Amino acid sequence: MKTGFGYSMVGVVAALLASSGMAASHTVSSLGALMEFASRSGNEITMAPGTYSAKDYLTPEMLAAVGKGVDRGNGSRPPVPVLVFSGNDNVFNLDGVVLEVDTSIYDHLPTFGYHRFLFVSGNGNRIKGLTMRYVGPQQGTNGNALSLWGDHNTLEGVTLFMHGSSPYGYGDLLGKGKNPGMAPLGKQSGLMIGGDHCTLERCKVISRAFGHCFYIQGARNTLVQDCYAEGITRATSDMLRDTTGMAADFEFRSVYENRDGRYLITPGYRKSLTEDGFRTYSKGGPRNQTTGKTTLINCTAINTRAGFEIVGPADGEKTELIGCTALGTERGYLLINGNIVTRRCRGNTVHGPLLYLWRGSNADVELEWTGEGSDYTVHALATISGSNHRVKLTRWAAEGVAPRLPILLGYGMPMHAEMATPILPEEATNITLINHVGMPVVRSEKALP
Repeated sequence: MKTGFGYSMVGVVAALLASSGMAASHTVSSLGALMEFASRSGNEITMAPGTYSAKDYLTPEMLAAVGKGVDRGNGSRPPVPVLVFSGNDNVFNLDGVVLEVDTSIYDHLPTFGYHRFLFVSGNGNRIKGLTMRYVGPQQGTNGNALSLWGDHNTLEGVTLFMHGSSPYGYGDLLGKGKNPGMAPLGKQSGLMIGGDHCTLERCKVISRAFGHCFYIQGARNTLVQDCYAEGITRATSDMLRDTTGMAADFEFRSVYENRDGRYLITPGYRKSLTEDGFRTYSKGGPRNQTTGKTTLINCTAINTRAGFEIVGPADGEKTELIGCTALGTERGYLLINGNIVTRRCRGNTVHGPLLYLWRGSNADVELEWTGEGSDYTVHALATISGSNHRVKLTRWAAEGVAPRLPILLGYGMPMHAEMATPILPEEATNITLINHVGMPVVRSEKALP
């Protein structure tokens, strides 16, 4: 219906609703219809439960258009989005909705940039209940499943089942990130936050791929609450029994120097096959700014490389971890550059140390050590370097016999945090250590009063 001024009545009603703060409600039952609303603003969209195939929706023509508008001069790895949510102030009710992503799609995507499959570039959106499930060949794009690129966005109850990376089955032993690597690397990460004032609530990343579960780059004032990250682990001794696969092809070499000076996979350890559960970087995101305050409450990491690898903010604020848990990780808490507070957090040491507190100043760390001994090689309970830190280590009540693991004061983390490499002395000054676990403290010559 047209008004006398050439505007449709539907458009007038939508404008009035938006101006009054009321969102127009819509129901959709196809991925195409959902993506139409993803570019609009001020709507509440409810999608019919069911499984929707991204491969069926992304025609060859649509895949060919991916990356066409990307500024290839914007750094070496500009974001290359596939499904874009560019609208503002929308609510997406996606309970019971499964978006299935077949990794064979990657063969038709651009070879440059950093692929971000579901890309929320708009502001003020709320996405509730979505599940993304990856299927198909074991190959990755060196990108992620979901990025919050805009500001003031919220995810509630979103679950990612990650699959598809290469090489897979060796953790980072064959290379990662900027390391040269021994084979072409195709990572596949989960959920990234780059926008300011974003919130994650009750989200999960179940990873069977090499990549981070949750990670934050250049975002300010991020809240991550009641979220869960899970990987799986594999013994290095098991890797050394392979008769086929990349490790065997490379004669079990590794990019890391082990404790006897060789670049070989070392038996006796256990590696996560994914990257970190929860990770913050020093900077990045859409503005390439330093990462600001992050708050993690009641979050859990199981069998990931680091449970929580957190870089403290450089703007004078404090990042806080409250009620968090790290179990079965290669290192529970890798806390970097100070300005970090932990309270009511715990972790075990079945695959690696509870804590690396590395460099920086003014961290205030309280951790509970849980669990019993390990069948794998673990060299320390904690290492501490930097200045003006306070560290309180306690033993969780009603636990079994604790293994004898030293607290290394005046030591850094091993190179790349790989446990098979030596842990070297590093300066530590004015450290307050409250040792309630009864473990010996080993001080290096660089541990100063």
